[in-house]
Amino acid sequence: MKKIIIIVIAAIVIIGAIISGGYYWHKRQNEPPPVVVYQDIAEVDNDIARFEPLYKAGKLRWQDIYLLGVAYMQKGRVADAAKILEEVVKLHPNFYKTYESLGMAYYRMDDIEKAVSIWEKVVKMSPQTVHLEDMINKGKQRIELKKRVVSLEQEMKQGQVDWQKKFELAILYIATKRVADAKTLLEDVLKTKKDSAEVYDVVAQAYAMSGDFEKAVNAEKKAVKLKPKDENFKKRLAEMERVREGFKKGEYHKNRQ
Repeated sequence: MKKIIIIVIAAIVIIGAIISGGYYWHKRQNEPPPVVVYQDIAEVDNDIARFEPLYKAGKLRWQDIYLLGVAYMQKGRVADAAKILEEVVKLHPNFYKTYESLGMAYYRMDDIEKAVSIWEKVVKMSPQTVHLEDMINKGKQRIELKKRVVSLEQEMKQGQVDWQKKFELAILYIATKRVADAKTLLEDVLKTKKDSAEVYDVVAQAYAMSGDFEKAVNAEKKAVKLKPKDENFKKRLAEMERVREGFKKGEYHKNRQ
């Protein structure tokens, strides 16, 4: 009888240990990664150096693989981040922040359709991602812009574009950060519309975006001369002159060091 009691007690202890161990293993597997706020690029580099060898050796938990993806994003290694975060989605499909970060990686890679698709999925998954609705709307707007760009480019190839459509396309190029294409098109538009303040205003913005504030100021001055009562043109001119002077004095170079 004693032996049976001892065996039963031992069995209970073992079962308890198994259940307890299973509980803590499950908890460890499902606990979310910590929120990381990097103070400088050195901290990002340290995390990448720490995680990369373990990842390649297959020794990282999904939480740490996610953190490696975040570090890649901070470093600007967006394609590497996307690849890592896709893996995390497969390993642990219930962590909403992975989808949030993966969508941002695709957005920065200009794969807007994928970004929007992922964000729409995670918004349905978690009420904590309601803030992504703004990004979804911005993404959809960019998709429409890109469609319009393709449409206008096709019309241009067929020789069916007047100066107004060229001007529209130049503005869309600026909106999609194709500044060099915008400047080329605007120079062509100016051959026809040398009396348009609006065209000179957009030309100035294109040069400002490419960092040529001397040309930006000159173009904006022409816009102001053509429409001296337009307060928006005046404000933009003042801002461009301020930035130009800042570059001349080396203020922006100092800030970047």
